Formats: sequence, C-alpha cells, structure tokens
Amino acid sequence: MRAVVLAGLAVICAAGSAAERSAHAQGFGWPWESNERPAPVPREPVYREPARPAPEPSDGGWSTSQGGQQNSGRSSICLRLEQRLVQESQGGNKAREQLPQVENDLRQAQRDLRKLERDLDRADCYEWFLFSKQLRNTRVCRKAVNDVDEVKRRIADLEGQRHEIQSTSGRSYQDEIIRELARNNCGSSYQQEARRRDGGSFSGLWQDEDSAASSSANGFRALPFATYRTVCVRLCDGYYFPVSFSTLPNHFQRDAEVCQSKCAAPAQLYYYQNPGGAVDQMVAFDNNQQYTKLKTAFLYRKEYISGCSCKQAEYVPQTAIPGGRKADASGAGLPPPATTGSTERAPTSVGDAMDPWRPR
Repeated sequence: MRAVVLAGLAVICAAGSAAERSAHAQGFGWPWESNERPAPVPREPVYREPARPAPEPSDGGWSTSQGGQQNSGRSSICLRLEQRLVQESQGGNKAREQLPQVENDLRQAQRDLRKLERDLDRADCYEWFLFSKQLRNTRVCRKAVNDVDEVKRRIADLEGQRHEIQSTSGRSYQDEIIRELARNNCGSSYQQEARRRDGGSFSGLWQDEDSAASSSANGFRALPFATYRTVCVRLCDGYYFPVSFSTLPNHFQRDAEVCQSKCAAPAQLYYYQNPGGAVDQMVAFDNNQQYTKLKTAFLYRKEYISGCSCKQAEYVPQTAIPGGRKADASGAGLPPPATTGSTERAPTSVGDAMDPWRPR
C-alpha cells in the first residue's frame, strides 16, 4: 500500500514539472517567480518653469511667497479672534444693559404679589379645619389663587435672569482672546493691551500724568476690543456718510482709504464708539480732532456750498486765497456765484431722498 502512495506522488510531481516546462515554453510564468517590476511607460516631457530665487525677507521678516501664505493665514486667525472678541464685549454690554430692566420688573412683580395676597386675605378665601388652612372652592377664590401663583412664577423667572446676568457679567474671556491676538501679531494695540492687563490691577497706580494724557489722546487704542462706527466726512460742508457700521480700530486705515475713494471732494475718516456713542462725539482718525471743532461741522444743514460734492462731475475745487491758504467752507475766498446760475441746491431725485446716506 505504501508503495502505491509513493508511486502516485511521483506521477503528480512529474506532471507538475512537465506543465511548468510547457508554460515556460509558451512564454507564461508564475507571478511569484520573478521580483522584477514592469518597465514604466514613457511619457512626454512636461515643461516646468525654472525655480525662481527666493526673495529676501522684508523688514518684518515675511517673504512674498511663504510670507503671503502666512500673512493670509494670520489674517484669517485675527479676523476670527476679533469677531469672537466683539461678541464677547457686546454680550457683556447687553447683559449690563438688561440688568436694570430686570430689577425693575422684579420689584414691580413683588409689589403685585403683595397686593394680590392682601386681596386674597380680604376676600376671606381660607377656612381653618383641624389646624389646617383650606381654600374655599369659589370662583373668586380660585381666580385669586391662580393670579398669585402666576406672579410667583414670574418672580422666580426674573430672579433666575438676574442671577444669570450677575454671574456671567464678571466672567469674561476678553483677556484670553486679547492675549491670543497679541500672540498672533494681530496689531500693536492688542500687544499693548495684553501687556497692560498682564501687569495687574496695580499698574494703573504707577502711571504718571504724561502717560495718562497720551492714553486718553488715543482713546480707541485703550479699548482695542470695542466696536466703532466709521463715517466719511466731506470737509467742505461737513456732510458725512457711513463707511462701516461696526468695525475695529485695526480696520480704520482700510476705511480711510474707502472714504478717500468714494468722495471727489476732500474727505476725512471719523469714528465714534458703537454702541454707546453719537455723531457729535466722533473724532478724526488722523489727528483725533473732534468733529464739532471742525469749522464746517453740520454746515450742510444750514447752507449749500457750490461745487462741494462727492461726485466727480459736480465737484469744483476751491480756489486758493492770497497767502496760499485754501478757502474754507464758510465762504471766505470762494469765487462769486455765476449770474446765470442759482445757488440753491438742485432738486434731489427719488433715490437720493430715499437714501440720505448716499454720497452726493
């Protein structure tokens, strides 16, 4: 039996070797027999521009290629942090504004509760039985008790709102966000504010009068996280129109360029804090001069200055008076009006009347 098995194995091995020789003879092979990889298919050459030498870094240490990507990434980070800072500051302001109203409503609700409880006692709605007070099952008594319960629920709700406002008003993430803005080089104002806040609460005690005066002169830099409204003021008659309704000090330079591009007459960017500020409180971005100290402040409301327009076709440059000084908007040094024309303002169109902020 053993001899038969060995003979069968020999026949199988012989058949396998014969099949292998036949496969090799026909050009076939087993995939594991060779480790050689197929030759790559040749492709047409692809033209590539020669590598340009890397430009020297600028003063700030940023190159134009890699620095551009880093600057764009940094700008997006700064924008997100600034938006988060604005939300944080506005949330705290809204909470502080809501607290007086909540306290007034709470006091009024407490007065209403005392009045309803007195009315309930006068209506004799309770009776005593075995040392327990029970409500009389009458329509008047049931309504009075329901009114008392409703006022109690309102008081509980108002107390919860007051507690939430008081607990969240002291908790702010402004310090952490300002440190992140300073760490990402989002502006010198954030770095100054971060150093001031890290100096502790006693840093203001050692501040001299000169430094206090300089900080008050640059009011917006003391609060880099506050939001401001920027307006473009036409200097020849004091007319103004908005540029940004809610922006940050780091974007003032961009708004100033927008202001110059939208008005043919000489114009200047002004800003005031929003919320909390008013138009008569706005100051100039260039020199921090108050708008009310401008010679032509609100002049457009009183009289029409010929040739003073933001439209290029209607703007007429003011002529210079002797001494090299340009004529101001009060009328000194201006050429006399033409006899054929009228000094009255041309009638505005329907679009101008509907859009008082439109540059004109």
